[in-house]
Amino acid sequence: MIDALGLIFTDGFDVQLDALTERRTVASIPFAGRYRLIDFPLSNLANSGVRNIGIIVKKNYQSLMDHIRGGAEWDLNLRFTGLTFLPPFSSVTSEEPDVYKNRLDALAANTSFLRYHKEKYVIMMGSDFIWNEDLEDFYEAHIASGAKMTALYTKEAFKKNPETESTFVVTDSTGKITRQIISNQKPDGAFYSMNTYIMERAALLELLESRHKTGIRSLRRDVIAKMIENGEANSYEAKGKVFHIDSLEAYLRSSLDMLSRPNRMSLFGNEDRPILTHIMDSAPTKYGKNAKVTNSIIADGAVIEGEVRNCIIFRNVKVEEGAVVENSVIMNDTLISRGAHINYCVLDKNIIIGDDRWLSGYITHPFYSKRSSVI
Repeated sequence: MIDALGLIFTDGFDVQLDALTERRTVASIPFAGRYRLIDFPLSNLANSGVRNIGIIVKKNYQSLMDHIRGGAEWDLNLRFTGLTFLPPFSSVTSEEPDVYKNRLDALAANTSFLRYHKEKYVIMMGSDFIWNEDLEDFYEAHIASGAKMTALYTKEAFKKNPETESTFVVTDSTGKITRQIISNQKPDGAFYSMNTYIMERAALLELLESRHKTGIRSLRRDVIAKMIENGEANSYEAKGKVFHIDSLEAYLRSSLDMLSRPNRMSLFGNEDRPILTHIMDSAPTKYGKNAKVTNSIIADGAVIEGEVRNCIIFRNVKVEEGAVVENSVIMNDTLISRGAHINYCVLDKNIIIGDDRWLSGYITHPFYSKRSSVI
């Protein structure tokens, strides 16, 4: 078992998902017909034997709590260990508490949680990456390196939003990180950092408790950068397929990439490391006599009477006869009425698309409709 505490940041500090996160956290975003983004980091930790996991929340997290509940699906509903939701304020003594602005604020707000638990190491990760990894290998590589911190990276050239900054690392032949670059463009010879780190819990606490004296304000720009400068930072390459949800375009691309069997198998094909989620009982999908479905993922409870091509269809979606839906993600409880044509769209929950409506975007600029809209 890994002697490590898990910490998951549920909000994306380096992503632009305003439309999708207007009423939910990044961690709550639905994915692949039945999952939420939180399922991937949570499953990675649970499958690797991490038994204490803190979920750092900021705002709009009610649906996340409803999804995770006590953590039974991840075998984390334990008496003395398991899941802990951590409060969203960086100060509890101020008359007007400040909501944290970055990862360092979020960590500093929860030093009591770090002090309470006794695991030697802490593994920190966000919710905006989709991947399936054996973190025990990551953990053992960190210990063997003797480094103060190890960062997870990928060579995968996945689509990045050019409007947001990303973290890149340059490593030497031994895996030591020699440079960290924060930029909106990938530098030559650099790899994508996944903002997933492991370090000793006591060392992290010491940094947090001395941050006002030392003037550190950012986990990446101050803490990680200083470790790299001192030669104390190691790297570890993620072994499987990695997707990054940093924009609406990236969300649609990553969702449609799930229609490729190799991509699906990379995430969901390992019986020893299943991606776990909250199970909901639904009736089987119903297909009408004139339904046509091609290369799509259709969740339980959907009713398909029209034509669906290259789509992700969530639970309780109805596509009426004569409607055509292609290259799109349609979330729960949405109705696509007769004669409607949907192409390169992301439709949020509980939307009604009227008869003969035509909605179209493109892969680089998807059309998005907010939940509970009527079009």
